[in-house]
Amino acid sequence: MDTRAIVVVAIAVILGVSLAVYTGILPLPGDRDADSVSELPPAPPSGETDPTATPEPAAPAPGGIRTISSMLIWAEPADLGGFGDLDGLIVKYRFYDGNNHHVTFEGSSVSMEVSVYTPDTDRRGLRISPRLLYRGFATVSRSLPEGDFPLRGIWIPYHEISFNEQDRGIGRIHVKATFPHGTSVEAEEWYIWPVRR
Repeated sequence: MDTRAIVVVAIAVILGVSLAVYTGILPLPGDRDADSVSELPPAPPSGETDPTATPEPAAPAPGGIRTISSMLIWAEPADLGGFGDLDGLIVKYRFYDGNNHHVTFEGSSVSMEVSVYTPDTDRRGLRISPRLLYRGFATVSRSLPEGDFPLRGIWIPYHEISFNEQDRGIGRIHVKATFPHGTSVEAEEWYIWPVRR
């Protein structure tokens, strides 16, 4: 590898880390509230609120994390400047109580199990049983903030998703959130994203 290639790689890594710190993916030293993610390895269902719409400011639901009874998830592709192995998906999540009020929390450890599956058809158009492409775990310590924070959420690099030649892409994402007091909620998103090759 020549010196020019080493310099380009070093600059790419520095820019990637700087962007991650700036956007909150990587916590700064002493930042106890940042989400901690372990080795993890678009449209919402009809009748539900569009998670990408600008929500009205709302106070946290009374009772906090113990009142959560449902969750909405969605995923967004992330291309951080075309660095290749930094490309992936960001899984977003929002929690609700029994009255469908948005619940926010901070300082709790919520275990998130994320599973990614193929669609129910392959590239040839043949019907298949959806195949597990990825399963991993993350721990989040707070709800996602309101507003446009495109890089906040659970990061899944494309290179950790096990595609094969016949896969059309991603057909379903399933997330199970388990709270410290023992209860859990689950949510899914269905769509087709092409395989990134």
